[in-house]
Amino acid sequence: MKASSIIRLFLLLIFLSSCDSHSVKQIPVEVPVGLVVPEEMVYIPAGEFIMGDTSGDQGGKPVQSGAYFIDRYEVSHESYKKFLPQHSFNPKWARWPVAFVTYAEAETFCRAGGKRLPSEIEWEKAARGTDGRKWPWKIFIDHPNNGFSGFMPEPVDKRLDWISPYGVYGMGHNVWEWVADDYTLVGQEKKFKVLRGGLLQTHLTIKFSPSWVRNWMDPDEKLNFVGFRCAKDV
Repeated sequence: MKASSIIRLFLLLIFLSSCDSHSVKQIPVEVPVGLVVPEEMVYIPAGEFIMGDTSGDQGGKPVQSGAYFIDRYEVSHESYKKFLPQHSFNPKWARWPVAFVTYAEAETFCRAGGKRLPSEIEWEKAARGTDGRKWPWKIFIDHPNNGFSGFMPEPVDKRLDWISPYGVYGMGHNVWEWVADDYTLVGQEKKFKVLRGGLLQTHLTIKFSPSWVRNWMDPDEKLNFVGFRCAKDV
């Protein structure tokens, strides 16, 4: 084998190993003295971040957020059953994200725990951090093809290599998530709600949705690819 071929092979192996890294560099966060972070939630500090599409010439825009807590994981079947005992599911799916919930049902669940649904600003900041990255894990690939088909969800705590820079799971690949904001369609009187963080899929292809993508849905819909997580005021 020629030396040039060996070098190319070596560089390719380095690239592939970096793409399969199980480590997402975390943003150092200092929790204020005396502030208790609720179990399985993450503290997101106040400050500025880049929000919106960073793939074009405009490059997103700086947005300020206050401090808040957000769930580390999407709400799972086992968590939802604690709130709604009649909720039934296959035990092997206990840690899978709950789905088939309307916007109102998701909101009710959050409020029952002293929480609420996150705003779009809160969701996006928790997903992408402060550097304007396209996906939570920053690597610019459409699909890793590493055992995740995309046609079925996965346990909410499975993908450590796809966490956000704040350590939040499932913000770029599992189910779409209800957030608090309205979505207005021109010429439509009906109000829709924004969804964030799911997959862009057809019957043949699966792609990760960039962290800035806004999907929308009738708030009364119950679908197998729509779940949620909660947030909480500090």
